[in-house]
Amino acid sequence: MSEEDLVTRAAQHITQGDFMGAMALFESHVDTNPDDPLGYHGWAEAALFEIQQNGNIDDNGKDRINEGQVAAYFRKASGLAPDNSEYLAAHANALLEFDRIPMAVREFQKLRDLGASDDEVDVSFHLYEAARMLIDAVDLKTDFDRSHSFARQYVPVAIEFALLGLGFPSANEATEYLAED
Repeated sequence: MSEEDLVTRAAQHITQGDFMGAMALFESHVDTNPDDPLGYHGWAEAALFEIQQNGNIDDNGKDRINEGQVAAYFRKASGLAPDNSEYLAAHANALLEFDRIPMAVREFQKLRDLGASDDEVDVSFHLYEAARMLIDAVDLKTDFDRSHSFARQYVPVAIEFALLGLGFPSANEATEYLAED
């Protein structure tokens, strides 16, 4: 099956809410094309949709889908295509979803660095969204106490991402606008 056919069939499964069917298609692609990031990324995206839509706890109180495998597949995809901003952002977003904030920040920093090193790659949207999600995650973790040491560590990072997401080349340049009369 061509990649285009795979994506089309998987998208059909996803739009019908059959995330497990999409995962099976992508898993088959991974088995036959282990060096293609598309299969890993697609499987992990479909798994994340399944978790978000249907929960991840079975009748026995265990995870239906291993979150570590989801994160590993996102990591594998972004490792195979390190210049793909979509793959990097998806990996970082999943880490935030799984409450792995320090790891997520490191991935978002890779994304920031990719945007800074390649004028052809626009990561501003991803960084702006990262800022919003990071603030939400920090607030939940600290019970909205921004004086908490964890918040004090990550809120400045979120602010930097927000400023970069607004299109400023650096946080320092953005603060120059605030300092003007």
